[in-house]
Amino acid sequence: MNKFITCDIGKKETYVFIPETNNHYVISNEDFIQLNVPELNGHDIIIEDAHIRAQEDDSLAQSWTIDQLIELRSTADSMGIKILCFPQKVTPKARKIASIGLRENLLEKTDKNDIEAIAFYLQEFPEAYNALKVFYPIKYQTFEKKVSHIYTDRNALTEDSNSARNQQYGIKTDYSDAVIEWIKKYLFKLAGELDSDTREWAGIELNKNNSALKDGLKNYTSSKLKFIYGVINTIIDPNTGEPRLRSDINKPPHWKYAKKVYFGLTPYHMHAGVTASNYKYHKRKAGSSCKKSMSLESKNSVKNLDDVREIREAMKESDRYLRDFWRTARKMIVEDGLR
Repeated sequence: MNKFITCDIGKKETYVFIPETNNHYVISNEDFIQLNVPELNGHDIIIEDAHIRAQEDDSLAQSWTIDQLIELRSTADSMGIKILCFPQKVTPKARKIASIGLRENLLEKTDKNDIEAIAFYLQEFPEAYNALKVFYPIKYQTFEKKVSHIYTDRNALTEDSNSARNQQYGIKTDYSDAVIEWIKKYLFKLAGELDSDTREWAGIELNKNNSALKDGLKNYTSSKLKFIYGVINTIIDPNTGEPRLRSDINKPPHWKYAKKVYFGLTPYHMHAGVTASNYKYHKRKAGSSCKKSMSLESKNSVKNLDDVREIREAMKESDRYLRDFWRTARKMIVEDGLR
């Protein structure tokens, strides 16, 4: 099991939780910068990512300057300690999970509860621990420049997605674009390249003889085409018919980039545009065999940690189908030149 402590940074004080001993401490930020932390002995240090960025103007979320953060990283390196960034947007989910595992009622949002909940979450789900980003001090302006192409590409995709949505994706209308034309021309071939489970998940239905698409898809009248359009739209520019390109390197993206930028499948990017929202909050939930809910107010609310694991596994399964669907379509479009 990973050996770690969790911390929450305030303007003047740092809250520390040691999972091994169940002890809580409050120390000054000056002590934390020097890593004068009680019981710290080769532990990894987990901090919400928003609290470990360089201070900008009068921000309340960041307490330290870039020079202080560089000092912190240097001290950690000299002590052989890793500092890992916990996604801030995941903390409410961690409190829910800790509430299910530790108590009957939902934990209130407090510094003490947050760091205890994060520790519980990472202990119960070590795969989440392994996905944490390593802290690296960087100025906001440098960070912004580094990721500017992500927002450029995401915004361009969202603009194209909204244009198609306003035209009902061409379903039962006269509207057409390059994505629609590709789907009409190659969807049956794509179906033949996919395994049956992925094809069923994507909603690509064949006739009884598997010799053609079902009429709704063949005639471009099925509502299932909305999701299919959304995926192909991340690969083809609907205005030109050419592969969609990354704005930083002017090349078609691979799955790793599409996964993060277009579909938002990373806890560090919760608001990733309309395509990501349509997938994560509609397709991934609606198409899941698991109907349990992380909403504690739902009648299908999770009752225990096994329920949470079932939800997580169902999400992973859906993401694997999306990956296989996307990679197969990309190969046809980019590598095989079917356009």
